[in-house]
Amino acid sequence: MMRLLRRVPLPLRGAARLLVRLWYTPLTAKTRFLLISLFASMTLLGLAEAGGVLVGPRGDDVRPALGYLFSDHARPRAVSLALLQDPAGLIVLAVVFVTPIFYCQQVRAIADFVPMNERNGGAAHLSVRRIRQHNRLVARTNRSFTTLGRRGVSVAIMTVVAVGTALLFAFVNAYGLMETWNSTLLPDRVWRSEVYDGWWANLHTHPELALALCASGTYAFYFLTKQLAMGVIFTVYLKRSAALGFGVTPNMTFDSDGFRGLRTLRQFMLWTYGSALAHMVGLLSLSLVWLPASPWMLFVVVGVMVVDTVVIIYPSSIGYHSALAVKKSYVRSLQPTALSSADRDAATAQVWSVPVLPVATRKAITGLTLYLLVPAVVALVPEVIQRL
Repeated sequence: MMRLLRRVPLPLRGAARLLVRLWYTPLTAKTRFLLISLFASMTLLGLAEAGGVLVGPRGDDVRPALGYLFSDHARPRAVSLALLQDPAGLIVLAVVFVTPIFYCQQVRAIADFVPMNERNGGAAHLSVRRIRQHNRLVARTNRSFTTLGRRGVSVAIMTVVAVGTALLFAFVNAYGLMETWNSTLLPDRVWRSEVYDGWWANLHTHPELALALCASGTYAFYFLTKQLAMGVIFTVYLKRSAALGFGVTPNMTFDSDGFRGLRTLRQFMLWTYGSALAHMVGLLSLSLVWLPASPWMLFVVVGVMVVDTVVIIYPSSIGYHSALAVKKSYVRSLQPTALSSADRDAATAQVWSVPVLPVATRKAITGLTLYLLVPAVVALVPEVIQRL
């Protein structure tokens, strides 16, 4: 047996060892979702290759849809939209497969929020009555999270998002694809029909890829729905805990992690902002490329921004004011100490030399400004495309 094993090439032996280790090693939720995303993406690529729509078909009679964008009054014979020639599809699929990763990271950060502030002394100044009130608030919040994770609730969410995904796919079939990008002599209805005929997820010619796309969309919308619900629950908790005096508490006496003990909060903010940006890019790719860009798209984007404001910007504002109050209190506590005037001034300058939150305010404001300009861009794109 050992002689036979030695004849196996080293790469295959290494792959076999890796599979064995993965089989017997307890995996974290993040690792499981990474493996699921990797398997799903490879399966989708394999189905596209088997169906002949991974890359565009070769021949003079068929051209990719992107090849007509800057053609002067072209008269296409046949249009293809293969998977690797569909930038909107690739972006949407990338957002689909990373959404569970965002969800896992946010769950881990929220679970460590209360212990983080307790380590930083956030409950040291609270009275016994307020500590009891906060404990009851934590218990209610945990019950809400438990309800969100129950099997019956999960099945209900999965059912609703599956129906919604099917309706969205039907809408794409009826009103897509790439009508806004028609620069040919064909009428818009004929153009989008030609593009749909060559689309890699055409329900009639490639039903297995259409089913895979719907399954991927359901998978992403399921986690996105839970992510938004979790954000609302956490926002309610953060508002009420800040009212009790237990908000974001930087450690002013010892910088244990480079961010005054707020590294967990930094991770939560970065993953949350990254998630919002990824979903906005996916939405714009879907609405500006696949679907005909129209004024009502502006309201969809504004609606998404309102939701993000509730679960991202508002909690960030609460955290900012909580941490700012802790810093102000610490600076006031330096006044009656035995420090010299120079040392006290140096300590005060050190306090205000770092951002209040563990993410630079300037960068956050820049990102927010760009985020708020998105609706204007959405409104202008159709006009620009039609004038090219």
